This record gives sequence, C-alpha cells and structure tokens, in this order.
Amino acid sequence: MRTHDDFMRDLANSSTSHEPPQDYPFDGEESRRKKTCFVRPSASICRDWMIVSGNCHYARDGASFTTYTPVNTLIKNNIFSPLDEMQVAGVGSVHLTVPRGPHDSSTHTLVLDGVLHIPEAVCNGFNPLLIGSSMSCHSDYWEGADRAGSPMWFGLPFVGLSRLVLAGGLGGESELIQGRVYTLSLYISPQERGAIMGG
Repeated sequence: MRTHDDFMRDLANSSTSHEPPQDYPFDGEESRRKKTCFVRPSASICRDWMIVSGNCHYARDGASFTTYTPVNTLIKNNIFSPLDEMQVAGVGSVHLTVPRGPHDSSTHTLVLDGVLHIPEAVCNGFNPLLIGSSMSCHSDYWEGADRAGSPMWFGLPFVGLSRLVLAGGLGGESELIQGRVYTLSLYISPQERGAIMGG
C-alpha cells in the first residue's frame, strides 16, 4: 500500500528532478550515516502539530524534516493501530516557526530534535516538555515558556485537543475529526529508542 509520503515524493519528483529522495531502504548503520540528507519542505504537508505527552515528537510527512536519517524500524507501541507494530521510517530535526503567545505576535523557531517519521500517523505530535518548555493549560488556549519565563509557543483548541499555532496561520486539510476520540501521545522503550537513534 502506498503512503502519503510515497504520493508526495512522486509528485515532487515529477515537478523537479533535482529533489533528493526522502526515503531509502535500510541496509545497516554505515549506510544510514552516509544517507543522512536534507529534505526540502513541501506546500501540502500535514500542519496539525498536536500538543501531546509521551517521550518523543513525531511527524507524518518526510517533507516536514530539516534533517533526516532513514531507519525503517518497527515499534510495538502503535497508538494508531494497537494490533499492529508501527513503522518508523526515519528520524531527524523539524524546525517550526511559531508566534510566542496569543498576545505576542513576534515569532521564533522551535527546533525539535529526534523527531520520528511515522507515515501512518493521522497528525504530528509536539511535546513541549521535551524542548525544556513549561506548559500552562487555560480554558481557551495552552501556552509554554522557557526557564526564564519568556513565552515560546501557544496552542488553540482543535477537535477536542490542543494544536500548536504556527506562524502565518499555516493550516490546511486535517485527518482529525471533531467528536472522535484520539490517543496521540507516543512512548517508545529504551531499546526502541536505541534502534531508532542508532545508539
């Protein structure tokens, strides 16, 4: 079965032949180091960065990544289909430009490291605690600040959850449906983390 990333890669390759491929077959540690690449962003990638707990960030689309290393590993804790293992196609960094708060329109870039690429995800998962942010939940928005108290990000209600607000109001179609219950926080074991991160 073709994933959304397969479709987007074919679309990108048909329009520009100089785009680097976003996924590679996994053939060992040495090849994985050699094949780390930079992935250019796409205009039609998932923009739903849902605020989650868990011990990792994740992104649905390979085009979300600034840096990327393919891994092609299966993990047991599949939050999207509990009867199956979940594929982690790669790992890398994602840079998100966000406004600092609901009353502060100045922007800055959140750098998320160790983000898992999970093609079957219905959205992206952002855990603010993993970037050293606090998290305060108000009735109409959530917000976070750094250790010095400077605002870093905020989120607004979306389908009964909270979604990180991106600079420029970057939105688009969403696979999340109002009224449906979602489990979006992802926990991976130390052994799975070692297999994914190559450690």
